[in-house]
Amino acid sequence: MCEIFDIFYDDIRVIKELWEKNRQYHENTSEYFKELYRSIRFDQRIKAFGVFNRTTMKITVAKSNDEFIGYCISTITDGKGELESLHVDETHRGKGIGKRLVDKHLEWMKEKNCKVIGVTVSQENKSTIEFYKELGFYPNTLYMQQR
Repeated sequence: MCEIFDIFYDDIRVIKELWEKNRQYHENTSEYFKELYRSIRFDQRIKAFGVFNRTTMKITVAKSNDEFIGYCISTITDGKGELESLHVDETHRGKGIGKRLVDKHLEWMKEKNCKVIGVTVSQENKSTIEFYKELGFYPNTLYMQQR
């Protein structure tokens, strides 16, 4: 049984291990930006979310048998909703947990009258691109970056 519930920013450290798995996945699978992913640190990334409050940031976790198995972080800025980070532990994928997390965030953003809802996905991450397409997201622009 998987329970899904919101947490406050003050409790964000409970996702540190999952966030690190997400970072390692990107580091291991990136062809061009391994060093970029290697250099990102949890405390630095999470500190950036400190400017948001309970009405402009949502953090939802999935928990099974006292173990955190997934999370989603979203923010709202000037009427634009952004899915900032999503991760489901590899051993729990394919069970609809990621979809449940995202659906909860999309509902929240719509309740907050977001006119635009987006997500940034590495162009190398084909399975995640397909996941978001199934949820109604499509590529709009391609941002390119030098190594």
